[in-house]
Amino acid sequence: MMKLMFPYTTLLVVLLLNSCINTEIVPEILQPKLSITPKSVSLTLGQTTRLDAIYVDEKNIERPELVQWKSNLPAIADIAIDGVVTAKAIGQVWIVARVGSALADSTLVTVVTDPNAVAKVEITAPNNTIAVGANLQFAANVQNMNNQAIQGKTVVWQSSNSAVLSINNNGLATAVALGTAQVTATVDGIKSVPFVVTVSASSTSRSGTFRGNASYNVMGDATFEVGKVSFANNFRTSNGPGLRVYLAKNAPGVLTSSNSVALGNLKMTSGAQTYDVPTNVSLTDFDFVVVYCQPFNVAFGFARLD
Repeated sequence: MMKLMFPYTTLLVVLLLNSCINTEIVPEILQPKLSITPKSVSLTLGQTTRLDAIYVDEKNIERPELVQWKSNLPAIADIAIDGVVTAKAIGQVWIVARVGSALADSTLVTVVTDPNAVAKVEITAPNNTIAVGANLQFAANVQNMNNQAIQGKTVVWQSSNSAVLSINNNGLATAVALGTAQVTATVDGIKSVPFVVTVSASSTSRSGTFRGNASYNVMGDATFEVGKVSFANNFRTSNGPGLRVYLAKNAPGVLTSSNSVALGNLKMTSGAQTYDVPTNVSLTDFDFVVVYCQPFNVAFGFARLD
């Protein structure tokens, strides 16, 4: 009798597939996205530049032909259908890209005559989320057309909603109430791109309970605090190859660098364990903790954070 021999590597691949892939594959529906780069640009009279707008539809396919451009003040700077901006007069204007009526993004265009004058004001802050009663220090980087820093200029700070976030003449903001507000800095009549701040409750943690995805079993509690994610003693999960822990904006879809942050390999399939979170990640950046099978892009389970 003739025996069929299978290489060891072939058997291993079959085992991995059986452990991570379900019998029923459900196509993922993604959230369409539209983004423009750069977010601000400075030009002299008559100068041109090209803006790039990337639209990705719900099937994760780029559809540049659907993007429509518009200038809010064509007399200052106009834009062609191919994204080329032409500077026509001194001032500032928003260039907007749209796809249908639901998606839009914009770029702030500044037109100047003197290459040494203020042409760009950029806001920086340690983070974009603070709790009620907390303070947030803003700074303004002032530059000319050649991206050279300009010192000694007076900065005028403004909040779009002082009932949510107030800001003084030194750029120190105070969170007053829950909500969002936009902070802008103006120097010599040149405004910055607004910096959006979210004011959250004074809670120092968010928690959730794991649920399994598809046929996988994941259970137990997870807590997200500033700087760490902790699993409780009641945590349990199905075993599998390449399991990792993520913070994610959505679940249980495919995780990428744009919608999640990896916290490391799963340490144990049961019991209490802790994972470090990057210091630049705030409590409101992500809403899910996910146990994820990295080799096959499958979520074993996830906990929604409240």
